[in-house]
Amino acid sequence: MCSYKIAWPLAAVALAAISLTGCMVGPKYHQPVPPVPANFKEGGAPDSGTPDIAYSDWWRVFNDPELARLETDADAANQDIKLAVARVEQAEAGAKYARSFLFPTISLGTGAGRTREAQNRPNNGNTNGLAATYNDFQLSAFLSYEVDAWGRVRHGLEAANATEQATAADLRFVRLAVEANVAMDYYSLRESDAERQVLDTTVQDMQKAVDLTTNRFHSGLNSALEVKQAETLLNQTKAQAEALDVQRSQLEHAIAVLEGKAASEFSIPRIPLPLNTGAGLPPEIPSGLPSELLARRPDIAEVERYVAAANAEIGVAKTAALPHISLTGLTGFESTNMTSLFSWQNGIASLAASAITPLFTGGRTKAGVDEAWAVYRQTLAQYQKTVLTAYQEVEDQLAAMRILAGEAQSTADAVASAQQAETIAMNRYRSGLVSYLDVVYAQTALLANQRTATQIGGQRMVATVVFIKALGGGWLGIPAPAKVGGK
Repeated sequence: MCSYKIAWPLAAVALAAISLTGCMVGPKYHQPVPPVPANFKEGGAPDSGTPDIAYSDWWRVFNDPELARLETDADAANQDIKLAVARVEQAEAGAKYARSFLFPTISLGTGAGRTREAQNRPNNGNTNGLAATYNDFQLSAFLSYEVDAWGRVRHGLEAANATEQATAADLRFVRLAVEANVAMDYYSLRESDAERQVLDTTVQDMQKAVDLTTNRFHSGLNSALEVKQAETLLNQTKAQAEALDVQRSQLEHAIAVLEGKAASEFSIPRIPLPLNTGAGLPPEIPSGLPSELLARRPDIAEVERYVAAANAEIGVAKTAALPHISLTGLTGFESTNMTSLFSWQNGIASLAASAITPLFTGGRTKAGVDEAWAVYRQTLAQYQKTVLTAYQEVEDQLAAMRILAGEAQSTADAVASAQQAETIAMNRYRSGLVSYLDVVYAQTALLANQRTATQIGGQRMVATVVFIKALGGGWLGIPAPAKVGGK
C-alpha cells in the first residue's frame, strides 16, 4: 500500500511535467500583416493634435441630449447586444471547458453486491467444494488523464481562448453597430421633421396665395384658372407633407426596436433639425492614420482572433496522427463486510498507462489536417477582406462628407436665389405684369430647393455617424482598449 502512495504523486508530477513541457506540433501563429496605406486618400495626413479614439460614448460629439438618452437606453435594452453578451458568456464557458482538459478527471464510485456461486463451479477449492454466498462492498476513487505530449489540449485551449476574444470583439462591434443605427435613424427622423416643417410653412404661404387669387378673382382681376392653379399647388404640398408622416412613423418604430421597446409604446417628439444654425451642422471628425484603423475596428480584431483560432486548430488536427497517451488509476477499499471496509488491509489500488497510435484511418487524419488548413485560409482571406472593406468604408464616408459639404453650399445658394425669384414673381403678379403660372413655377422651385437643402443636411449628419462607425468609435480623448491576443 505504501508503494502505491509513493507512486501516485510521482506519476502525477511526471505527467504534469510531460504535459507542460511536451512538444507542440503545428504551425506557430504569426499575426497577418495586411497592406496599410500611408494616408487616407480623402483625408490626408492627420494633425499632430489628433486625440485618441473612443469605443464608448462617441455620440457626445454631437452635443444632443436626446440622442445621448436614446443611446444609453439602447445600450441597456437592445436585444442584439444581449445576444452578443450571451455569445461572449458561451465562449467564456467554452474556454473554461477546454482548460479543464489540462487536469485529470477524478471520480468517486461506490458499489454493493451479494453473490451466490454454484457448488460445481470451476476452481471451487476456496469453499471446499461447496456453494457459496458472499457480499462485496467497494468504495473507490478513479483517475483518468490524457498526457498532452503533442499539444492537442494546449492547442485546443488556444483556439478556445482566441474564440472567446473574438466574441468579445464581436460584442463591441454589435454595440457600435446598434449605437450607429440609433443615431442614423434619429437624424433621419429629425431631417424628416425639418422637411415637414418646410412643407408646413410652405402650406401656410400657399394658403395665403389661394386667398389672394380668390380675392382677385372676385374683384375681376384674374380668372378662375389661376385660383385652381393655386389650389392645386396647395393640395399637392399638403399631400407631400402627409407622405412624410409614413417615413417618420417607420423610423420611429425602427428606433423603438433598437431601444428594446414595443413600437406601440414608444414615441419621439418632433424636433426639426436646425439647418439654419450651427447646431444643425455635423461635428468635424479627424480621420487619423490608416494604421490606427487596425486597432480601432472591433470587427477587424474579431476576425484576426478567428485566424488565430484556426491556426491553433491545425495543431489539434495534426496530433491525431500521433500516439494518444493516457493514464488511468484506481484507489479505494473493498470488503465483504461493511464494518471492516476501511481497514488498511482491504485497500486496493491500480495505476496504468496506455498509448494508442493510429496505423490506418483510411485517410481520415490527413483529411482532417487539410480541412483545418482550408479553414485557416478562409479566415485569413476574410481578415484581408475585412481590412480592405474598412479602408473602403472610411474613404466612402470621407468622400461623402466632402461632396455633401459642397452640395450643401450650392443648395443654400439655390434656396436664396429661389426665394428672391418667388418674391419677384409674386410682386409682378400683384402688379398684373405676369400670370399666376410664373408664381407657381417660382414656388415649386423654392419648395424643391428647400427640401433638397433639408435632405442634404440630414445626409451630412448620417454620413458623419457612418464615418464614426467606420473608424470604430469617436474622438473624445478616451483611448481604445488594449488589443487582445496579439503576438
